[in-house]
Amino acid sequence: MPVPILCDWCHEGRFQVQGPDAYACQACGNRTTGAAMPVGGDERLVVIAGILQVMTVPDGHQVITPDRRCYAPHLGASLALALCLYRTRATFPHTAAVAAAEDLLTVLDADQCGPWVFSPEQLDALIRAMDVRQAALPSSARQHPAFDAEIRNAHARSRRTPRS
Repeated sequence: MPVPILCDWCHEGRFQVQGPDAYACQACGNRTTGAAMPVGGDERLVVIAGILQVMTVPDGHQVITPDRRCYAPHLGASLALALCLYRTRATFPHTAAVAAAEDLLTVLDADQCGPWVFSPEQLDALIRAMDVRQAALPSSARQHPAFDAEIRNAHARSRRTPRS
């Protein structure tokens, strides 16, 4: 769960986005950049609702921050199609993958803005769903190729990351 960063001067205000990598305290106006806020190896700086926050990211998990609200329904449609076809085709290899796809669909319905922290299992389910949609509906699967590539790259990174 993300945690807002409190101002180191007034200890009351939270940092709001002022520009690319520029933040200002909403209470006292103290200005800073992301470089001035060291984070641990399993943490990332994220902006949620205009407020700078620290998010913990477990090993193997990947953070995807969509820049358009249409990405959640795009991914959700892929998951919904793959889950519907699961009964007639083996779109997922086992019930744990089906559960990951169902959980992911719930996450995307609840949060269309992100950032999303996906486990390797969720990314695998998402890639399988994207492949099913590509085969069944090739024209709609190509609506957001850059975002699809970002998901595939995150999946590849999650497979290379050693797990504890």
